[in-house]
Amino acid sequence: MDELRRFVEQDAFARHVGVEMVAYGDGRASARLEVEAHHLNSAGRLHGGAVFALADAAFSAAANSHGTLAVSIDANISYFAAVTGGTLTAEAREVSRNAKLATYVIEVSDEGGGPIAYFRGTVYRKRATIGDALKA
Repeated sequence: MDELRRFVEQDAFARHVGVEMVAYGDGRASARLEVEAHHLNSAGRLHGGAVFALADAAFSAAANSHGTLAVSIDANISYFAAVTGGTLTAEAREVSRNAKLATYVIEVSDEGGGPIAYFRGTVYRKRATIGDALKA
């Protein structure tokens, strides 16, 4: 778990955006984003890229939680509601996994549990481990 923690904490972009990883392991992950002024688009709503970044960080943590280096080969998102503030949570769970591919769904919700977005992603599971990526 220490190796996974170091791997997840190495995600400089997620940190830059303000994503906080809450929990991760065994094909699951939970992340949080407190919406701030710099996350808003020209219409004063949360930028879709910020929602995607939150879901993608949870996706990465869940997909790499087995120790095999997993890289995204497909990701899509559907948005359900506009957000102007508050804290969003992304909950990732593994749907299927084999030696080469794994698929995850990530549900993004607001503070009241209301649905904000639904993200689905597939990873290619490489021969390398997350430990190999930490050494690079």
